[in-house]
Amino acid sequence: MSVVDGMVIDGIALTEDKNGIVLLITDHLDWSEEYQHLMILQEKINMYLGFLEEKQYGDMYKEETITYGIIEIHFQYSLTDNAEKFLQSVQNQVAQHGIRIQYYVSEEV
Repeated sequence: MSVVDGMVIDGIALTEDKNGIVLLITDHLDWSEEYQHLMILQEKINMYLGFLEEKQYGDMYKEETITYGIIEIHFQYSLTDNAEKFLQSVQNQVAQHGIRIQYYVSEEV
């Protein structure tokens, strides 16, 4: 599973405090086709936002009171300036809903 699997959650877990849910996106794409890459990423993030807003995790975590969500994105390649601006824009829009965007880059050596 990865960013290109638009209708699949790549990974899901509770936060350490058990009050939040973490949804993982794994992104192995390089940025040679930046616009297309951003569109794929946006589609995946939108699906995750719907998952969080509709509390589709309810059956999985019946005993927990989830108060926030984290979308954690792991990129294989360093982000472009536009990608960083895009993620900041998304963060600004979703913060009021108790959702955070976190990302990490683990570029191959």
